[in-house]
Amino acid sequence: MTERSVAEVLKRLGFGYDFLGEHPMRARAFSNAARTLKKLPDVATAFAAGELDALPGIGPGVLDVVARVVRGEAVPALDDVEARIPPGLFDIAQLKGLGPKKVRTLHDDLGVSTVAELEYAVNENRLLALSGFGPKTQEGVAAALAALRARAGRYRLDQGLAAAEREAERLRALPFVHRVAVAGDVRRGLEIVEDVVLVVHLDPDGEPALAAALGGARGEADGLYHVVYAAELPVRVVTCPWEDLFGVVLLRATGSPGHVAALEARAADAGAIFGPVGLYRGSERVPCPDEGDVYAALGLHPTAPERREEEVPLVALGQSRPRLLRRRDLRGALHNHTTASDGIHGLGVMRDAAKALGLGWLGISEHSQSAAYAGGLDAAALGRQIEEIARLNAAAPDGCALLTGVESDILRDGELDYPAAVLAQLDVVVASVHTRFRQTPDEMTVRMVNAASQPYADVIGHPTGRLLLGRAASPYDVEALLDACAASGCAVELNANPQRLDLDARHLAMAKERGVKVSIAADAHSAPALAHLDFGVTVARRAGLLPEDVLNCLELAELRAWLAARKARARGHAGA
Repeated sequence: MTERSVAEVLKRLGFGYDFLGEHPMRARAFSNAARTLKKLPDVATAFAAGELDALPGIGPGVLDVVARVVRGEAVPALDDVEARIPPGLFDIAQLKGLGPKKVRTLHDDLGVSTVAELEYAVNENRLLALSGFGPKTQEGVAAALAALRARAGRYRLDQGLAAAEREAERLRALPFVHRVAVAGDVRRGLEIVEDVVLVVHLDPDGEPALAAALGGARGEADGLYHVVYAAELPVRVVTCPWEDLFGVVLLRATGSPGHVAALEARAADAGAIFGPVGLYRGSERVPCPDEGDVYAALGLHPTAPERREEEVPLVALGQSRPRLLRRRDLRGALHNHTTASDGIHGLGVMRDAAKALGLGWLGISEHSQSAAYAGGLDAAALGRQIEEIARLNAAAPDGCALLTGVESDILRDGELDYPAAVLAQLDVVVASVHTRFRQTPDEMTVRMVNAASQPYADVIGHPTGRLLLGRAASPYDVEALLDACAASGCAVELNANPQRLDLDARHLAMAKERGVKVSIAADAHSAPALAHLDFGVTVARRAGLLPEDVLNCLELAELRAWLAARKARARGHAGA
């Protein structure tokens, strides 16, 4: 059971009661609880540990629903609601800009019950006649429908990885399966994937039993059997009949096609053949139980799965190969939220969770005063948090150090959300855009360049503002931003929230070329969400980042020195 399914049940209940005009307090409670629990990476674990009771808005009614979902039981209230609402209306409610009241109007006045019917109504301009609707609303619905079509059959990396791990465990439980590995786009860490690919070594005659166990379709390609079936994502299982072929099959199933083609060319240059069913020298198949055996046989250093793209060159043995960033290189993380703004855990819980992950420092960056919708802090509230952090640090001098900070909104002109006197009190300032995404590309470029040039801006947070499969990146000149950061010394963020992964690997590589430091941010709104750092490391590796490129790899004293130099520069700028 995942947090997504728990949150989805609560969200459907909230929408259902609101749509039906029943139990308004219950509808609001379920909707708010869905938003709260969506911030937890693993609701089932938190529920089992008895941690949900302490969260705001999680009362007995919500806990009863959570318990039923986690245990795989029916939820009678949801069954009742769903029996009285056309199922397609729940799909329509997922579209941006359509809340329960507008969905009710569409259904009652136009007879719309499905996404297809809504699309027809939009094409016929029928929304314009509805009360509370207008040209802009209809344009927004049309855009939301187009976005829905565009993301059909596409999934975020975290969704793909979770599905891959669940299906791999399912396969490992089969008695005729001996080895299972995740392959494909998920293994390479692509931010958007279309399916899950798994490679299995099984008994020589195990393919029919595998297809029967999975309820999938069996086929053959390149001399190997495949089984395709549907889970949360489409799944393709590539079977390997011999253990000493596993490395070849896994490498080729992982891809990318460009990387595999480069290996085939390398083998051909050496008078060998690297094909779907083995690496051959003449008629002799080279044993390759692991991928490293393939690379070694071709005189190459292994290429990390995240770097297996056409544009990444192969590295021959004897050539130097820089060591990519690893999760254990991280010493801390900036940009995290607590109950002071829109997080669900307090400072102490966040600090303890960071320490449990092996981190020595943690940056706290609440939302700023302009972000009233997210509980943004005014200067007085910010001052109180600074004092609280000082007390916590003094009480545990050998623990995980908390750094004071703020996620300051970048205003329309690129200015920050507080006067310099307030920002100067903080250890770190993360500057982010949360509003006015519809500025023209030129306006947004000027805005971002100005933000990176602000004396007290230390990091530009989620620089493009994208939400994967939800909101496109702002179409401004990101390279101009990176140039401004290189000039000012400001860092850029790799926001590791799997809904963002912003900046992407391509722009991170550009930042590295310019000497711009990268801050991998969990953007955690709960203690378990600090684990989002893992996704950030994956994207950083795709970009070829090394430990020296990443602020998170600095020891506390080194980070404080970097921040102190930033503050000295800011004071010098103010005195100029």
